[in-house]
Formats: sequence, structure tokens, C-alpha cells
Amino acid sequence: MSAAAALLLMAAAAAAPPTRVVSLNLCTDEYLLLTARRNQIASISRLGADAQESPLAVKARGLATNNGRLGDVLALSPQLVLTMGHDPQAKALAARLGLKLVALPYPTSPADVASQVRQVANLVGNAPAGAAFAGTVAALAATAPPARAGLMIGGSGLAPAMDGLAAGWLRLAGIRQQQSGQISLETLLVQPPAIIIRNVYRPGQRSLPQAWSQHPALRQLKSRQLEADGRAFLCGGAAMPAEILRLRKALA
Repeated sequence: MSAAAALLLMAAAAAAPPTRVVSLNLCTDEYLLLTARRNQIASISRLGADAQESPLAVKARGLATNNGRLGDVLALSPQLVLTMGHDPQAKALAARLGLKLVALPYPTSPADVASQVRQVANLVGNAPAGAAFAGTVAALAATAPPARAGLMIGGSGLAPAMDGLAAGWLRLAGIRQQQSGQISLETLLVQPPAIIIRNVYRPGQRSLPQAWSQHPALRQLKSRQLEADGRAFLCGGAAMPAEILRLRKALA
């Protein structure tokens, strides 16, 4: 084989999409489930396959799962490892073993999410899927209804930051988050917002934070009240366009 032919084979191998991709994080699980072919996915985290954690879990049926640690997937000889956030131990281990590990930063806006989905789509050799998602987010931004003041609250009255990722998605639904931090029940009763969006996570699970959001006094407020799918907002990522369209319809 000539040197030129050998170089061409090496280039083709380098350009070939990975066939064994693993994800160690719920949010990158969702990116992978959205963009990769099923036979490329060697493993996702157990959270990504849990229907109470992710709206995309239905796509994970039958896939192998891991506990979110790099050591749990080494036997799979992954060609690409996806995760999110800073994990110096995983990064050091991957470097020592010669594994390609991509640790995405936590997104802070819908545009960040679109960019990350495109990045993952390119990594797995499915650029059209990334472009389609980015186009969907751009279309949501272009057709966003006029913003109305409202308040998203979760368990224990926790409201997401007014300039954070959740608030960015809410703006695409036509809601401007008007407060952040922990909102007391008394504050809501004295100064009820026009719109309350209760971020419901694990609705069948009994807990004190959830009991707070189900308080009878909240039900009696004259505010317009909606429920958001807490699973989608948990990552604020790949599952959000469908949730934003649902919220728009509920607000119409």
C-alpha cells in the first residue's frame, strides 16, 4: 500500500462517525438520544432511561445504562464519552486511557442549548439533526408571543433566576420571569402574580417541597395557574421545544 493510500484510509477512519458512544449525564443523554442513531449508543446514564426524569426516556428503551461514572463504561471501549460540567477525575482518567471525552459547559440560554445540540450532532455524524433542532429554537424565538409578567415556582417556592436558562425558555413561551430565589407563601398571597407556572417534578412522589406547591391557599389565588413539566426544565435542553409549544397553547 502506498503512503498516499494509507493516509487516505487514516483520514477516512478519522472522519467516520463513532460507533460506540456513551453519555454519563442526564442532559447529554438527551442530546445523544435526539441526535445519534440507536446503534451508535453504547450506554446512557440511568437517569436518561427513567421516564420520571426525562421526557425522552421513551427513546432509551432497551439501551444499556450506567451510573454516571467513567469507570462504569470502560469495558465498552467507547469511542466518544459525553458528559456535562467539570469532572477533573474523569478528564484525567480519560486522558490517561486515550479516550475522547467531551465535557460540555452548563448552558445558560436556549441559544447555548441549540449550539450544544449541533455540537453533539456533529460529533456523532448527524449534522442535519443538529441543524433541525437549532432551526426549531430559532423559529420559537422568531415567533415568541409578547412577554407577560409571570412567575415560575418549583418545590418549596423556589423560583429560577430571572436571567437564567429557564427564564430564557419561558420568554419563548411569552412569559417574563418577575422574581427569583425562594418565594414565601405569604408573598404570593399578598402580591399574587398574574400568571403562576408551577414546575412539577415527580408528581406522584410525596415530599415536603411538593406539598408546599399543592397548598390549598395557592389553589384559591386568582392568578392564572399552569403546570410545567419539571422533567424538561430539569436540564432545560433537548426536551424544551415541545414543552414551550405546550405552554404557549395553554397560555393562548
